[in-house]
Amino acid sequence: MNRGGKIPVRGWSILWIAWLAFMVANLTNFAFGVILPDMRSDIGFDLQTAGYLSAIAWIGKGLLTIPITCLISKGKPKIVLLSIFVLLGIGMFLQGFATNTFMLFVGRLLVMGVTAGIVSVLVVFKIQWIPTEKMGAVNGIEMFTGPAGQLLGTAAFPMFLAMMAGWREVMVAMGVFAFLLAFVWMFVAKECNQPWQSTHYEKVPILQPLKEALAYKNTWLLALAWPATSLTWIAIYTFWATYAVENIGLSTAEAGMILGFIPIGSAIACLVSPVIAQTWGYDKPLIVASGVVLPFSYYGLMLSDNITVLSLVSFVTGYAAYNFVPLALTTFYKTGMSPLAVSMGTGFIFSLSGLGGAVGGALTGWLGSLYGLKTALSLTCFAPILFALFALFLTETGWKAGEKINHWNKISANKISTNKK
Repeated sequence: MNRGGKIPVRGWSILWIAWLAFMVANLTNFAFGVILPDMRSDIGFDLQTAGYLSAIAWIGKGLLTIPITCLISKGKPKIVLLSIFVLLGIGMFLQGFATNTFMLFVGRLLVMGVTAGIVSVLVVFKIQWIPTEKMGAVNGIEMFTGPAGQLLGTAAFPMFLAMMAGWREVMVAMGVFAFLLAFVWMFVAKECNQPWQSTHYEKVPILQPLKEALAYKNTWLLALAWPATSLTWIAIYTFWATYAVENIGLSTAEAGMILGFIPIGSAIACLVSPVIAQTWGYDKPLIVASGVVLPFSYYGLMLSDNITVLSLVSFVTGYAAYNFVPLALTTFYKTGMSPLAVSMGTGFIFSLSGLGGAVGGALTGWLGSLYGLKTALSLTCFAPILFALFALFLTETGWKAGEKINHWNKISANKISTNKK
């Protein structure tokens, strides 16, 4: 890793190009719930189809993340990310020019299917360009860009619609921006070959990084836990605005504003939770806390029609939804795994979390068509309880836990030395 203590300008440039692409992808994906009423009116499809459209994005994320991450084992992380940016642009164009649901399906599959690959493949560049001691803070900023895109896709999207002719034009504009990022990436992206670099990227057998990542217990626990939070998160993001408009009389703008407090809370959590964990010295309690709070906060969105109350509950939900994210992802950087294994572990988690999101969208759409959206959303609110249960078995990676391990190792060594004498 970079041990120089300072992130070079090129390193920051690489990060921000990838982060902007990640932000734009989240913007277009999470705007789906806000523009769903207009989209259904324009193209014409029912509530169950809307659930499938939500699900396809997360199915793509679940199925494509690991294959995309595997490609970097062939030694071309720069080309992989360039391809992702181009596919983002194509996916957005397909949605912008859609004349039927098939084009919407393919467009959303492309956009969200490759989005998680941005974070996974970027790991290789992060390990090369970022000092170890700054990795937690950088991961916090990285995760901040996701909620920032979600905020633009919910609370701010009605403003984008007002500034432009409609949702199609916004999608096309985002596609142009993705192509622009791809163009800049070709000239900026570069692997780090400085003298102080102690860990260089190497080509390895395609499945070796995955095997290494899966040998780590926290990889499995997080991969099994994460989908439980994704299920409810996507259910709320996709259908709550429609529920609020049709059942409690809110306008689309009011529903979007309330949902906008989720990414505001998430963005703050991404920046604050690493600081709290570093000060406290423990990660695991904060991770578990998210799974405890989320079922109650999500269900709170179903219990009121007061905009102020709903906005407050939405903020708490957003904070809890991302409070654990930078902490969980940073655990991989504390294990001594190879850069590719860290990348693959991240991709493995995002893959399963994508499938959880797919279940959330499809299940809520199906239940909503049978029993109504309020019942469907209420039932999905309690899935994060499973996250808390799995998180209880995580290995603690905070610095205080490391100090305790070192302390007991020293005691054991001293006993062995005494016995030998």
